[in-house]
Amino acid sequence: MNYTQLLDQAKTNGVITDKKMSAAMQQMSCDLKQIKEADEHLYWNILRRQHEVFYERHYSEKMANHDVNNLVYSECDEQGEPAGQGPHWSIVKVGELTRDLKFHPKVNHWDKYVAFNAMYSDLSGTMNDEDIIKAAYAFYFCDADWQQTENDCTKIWDYMSMHAAM
Repeated sequence: MNYTQLLDQAKTNGVITDKKMSAAMQQMSCDLKQIKEADEHLYWNILRRQHEVFYERHYSEKMANHDVNNLVYSECDEQGEPAGQGPHWSIVKVGELTRDLKFHPKVNHWDKYVAFNAMYSDLSGTMNDEDIIKAAYAFYFCDADWQQTENDCTKIWDYMSMHAAM
């Protein structure tokens, strides 16, 4: 039996209530905590897939902060170590830097926060901030061949999800 079958059977038997669903979610959260302790990569993959169900491949604050806080800059210092980690720009600064750019209506400020910081982490060693903003905008939000039929501008979600799965 899988989890969906368990829920379907409980629904058929009329034993599901809001109180029981809340208790089931609390128990699942405890179970996921054990998974996190044993395999953090698996834990975050599960959360990412669940997040995608709710947010339709767009970022929320917590998932955006998770992904941005785990960015490692490609530029190296004198010892050969990454020159930085985490956000370069705050959510407010990203808003200021991109206020004159046009985005698909479904793109939210957390999508932008992740996209522009991700591009910074990749290109900070070779490009200045202004050029990185232009490159991130072109790559994540103006790529005409990225899911043409959907046109929901979720390239950053898909890109980070593929990266997280590696």
